Amino acid sequence: MTAAQRAELPGVSEGRAGQLLAGALVAEAAMDLFDVETLEICPWALREGVILRRLDHMGQG
Repeated sequence: MTAAQRAELPGVSEGRAGQLLAGALVAEAAMDLFDVETLEICPWALREGVILRRLDHMGQG
């Protein structure tokens, strides 16, 4: 897919469309390196995940 085609995908902004291929390649390499066969896709960004995990941890105390 071209960057323009990727920009038309749901949830992909025009500014991020050019980065998707590089990100996918890095993710695939990391999965190979760490022998990870599957991933769970989440609509949240990393920073939101860190915040939510911290809040969850605080609620268990």
